[in-house]
Amino acid sequence: MGNNNVQSILKSFAIRAVILLVGWMTAYHGFIKPDGRANEWLTTKVVQGTRVGLTLLGYDTSHGWKDEDSGDSARYIYIDGQPVVLVADPCNGLELMALFIGFLLCFPGPWKYKLIIIPIGTVVVFLINVIREIILALNYKYFQETFDFNHKYTYVFFVYLTIFLMWRYWLNRYSSIGKKVSHA
Repeated sequence: MGNNNVQSILKSFAIRAVILLVGWMTAYHGFIKPDGRANEWLTTKVVQGTRVGLTLLGYDTSHGWKDEDSGDSARYIYIDGQPVVLVADPCNGLELMALFIGFLLCFPGPWKYKLIIIPIGTVVVFLINVIREIILALNYKYFQETFDFNHKYTYVFFVYLTIFLMWRYWLNRYSSIGKKVSHA
């Protein structure tokens, strides 16, 4: 693959990424966030998934609103009546799903594969996020002193690594760029 071709691909990626970022930020901050329904729905699903996972592990769980009057969809998850994790809108994985979808849309490749991989990847991001919340809840219950560090760094690293690996898989397997690179 020639140097000009790599530069062309990077330029195309950068242009698409900027357009998608501006589009996403406009849609999210202009419509999705103010409306609140998408965040509330997704936060509810993450809380439900986390509670199911913790219940399957043998924990007695419940949840409650952070502040019902604020309109915020943040919810505390309780284990044995003790609050262990707060799932707020920024924790619901919506931006992670948008990031994954954005990665796929920034590179050329057949739409038939994008239309298959996007929903599968979105479900994987959701499940990884639920697993992250389960681990955070248990982290808080048993090792409170490591919670902040793990919340900010450790678990975030694994979530982003998963997204990167899914994108890399798609790039190598289905993207026209991945096919060009692998034959170079």
